[in-house]
Formats: sequence, structure tokens, C-alpha cells
Amino acid sequence: MICTILLVCLAFATHSTSALSVRRQTTAGTTSPSLDITEAQVLQVSPAANTCTGAPYADECATAAQAAPYITAGFQTYSITTSGEAAALLSLMAFESGDFKYDKNHFPAPGRPGQGTRNMQSAAFNKEYAASIPSLASQFSSLASQGDDDTTENAIRQLVLADQYDFASAAWFLTSQCSSAVRSALQGSSGSEGVALQAWQDYISSCVGTSPTSDRQAYWEKAVTALSSA
Repeated sequence: MICTILLVCLAFATHSTSALSVRRQTTAGTTSPSLDITEAQVLQVSPAANTCTGAPYADECATAAQAAPYITAGFQTYSITTSGEAAALLSLMAFESGDFKYDKNHFPAPGRPGQGTRNMQSAAFNKEYAASIPSLASQFSSLASQGDDDTTENAIRQLVLADQYDFASAAWFLTSQCSSAVRSALQGSSGSEGVALQAWQDYISSCVGTSPTSDRQAYWEKAVTALSSA
């Protein structure tokens, strides 16, 4: 846009009932027809998402209750069907959006033009993302023809800040920008804590393009636990 190795992968053990789906096992590599992300799971990863009271930018803030159904829909749109992928994406969104308080870059002030969405992707990726969405085709084409100035980049960002796109951007990025090796490792990241941790570290470093720091890892560990407890 870690670190002490904890026994986080034990959280991927199979449960008879899963918080992801009643038909789903919680082993990281298990495939499911659906991943139903709940408000409680989002809060377990991001407790501060319980309210938008006092949010610096009220129009950007989303509570866990508001975020959960859109995250679920985004996972369905981009076929995110394993808890290994889901933990990586949910933790990334919670971290990058400041516990879902932001979906535009504001730092350093006044912020980078065009950068935003819940995984805080750059203006260049937001252009690719908008171009990939059929329902935005005509609006994107009109804006793209106007050039690459800050105003245009911000207008294109605004297209993908509608909730159904905003909360799906991380899933789009994983499926369109990450290598098949990175995604496969997340999908199959079960067996030992080292396997899952390495898969997540590779995703952050080689795909997201930043360092897998301890504060990022803390969000991921909470996501692993949240997505494996009924």
C-alpha cells in the first residue's frame, strides 16, 4: 500500500458449524458456495467499527453492520470462497480504511488525488477497477477522455466509492492484480501457522506492495480467529 509468529492457524481447524456459512468447514483451503461475513466478525477484526460517532469524515465512515453485507456481496462477485483469502482481504480493508472510517486518502494532507476505496488503492488501480465494471462503462469513458488531472482522478474514484464497489475493491484487486501463486497460497494456507503466515506475508509484500508489519499482522490474526469461530 510480521513479526512474532503466533499459533493463529489453529483457528482454521474444522468446526461443525461455521460463522462463514452453515454449510462450510473452516479449514483455510476449504471451498464454499458462499462466504457470509457477519457484523460480529467485522467487529472482532475492527472493534472501532461499532460506531461512526465522531468520525473525522462522516460521509466516508461505515459501521460493521453497514459493511458486512457489502463485503459478502463483493466476495461473491469475485468468487472469494476460502477463509484464507477472506482473512487477508478483511484485515487489509480494516487496516487501510482506519477501521472503516475512511475510503479516501487524506494523508499527508490534503491526500493523494484519486486514491481510495476500502483497500485504499491508488488512482491508477481505481481507473482499472472502474473500467472493469460494465455498469460504470459510459461514465468512466466520459471521464477518462478528459485527461489525467487531479479533478478527473477524483471523479473516477468517486464512481467506485458506491458501497457495492467500495467494499468489493480488495477482492477485485486480489483476483485481477495478484499472481496465481499468491492467490493459491492464500487458498491453501492450512496445516501449520508458518504456512498461513507466509502466504499472508507474500500477499502483502509481493501483491499489495508494502511491508507485512506487526500492526498489519495484528489485524490479520484477528481476522483468522473471527472467520473460524462459530
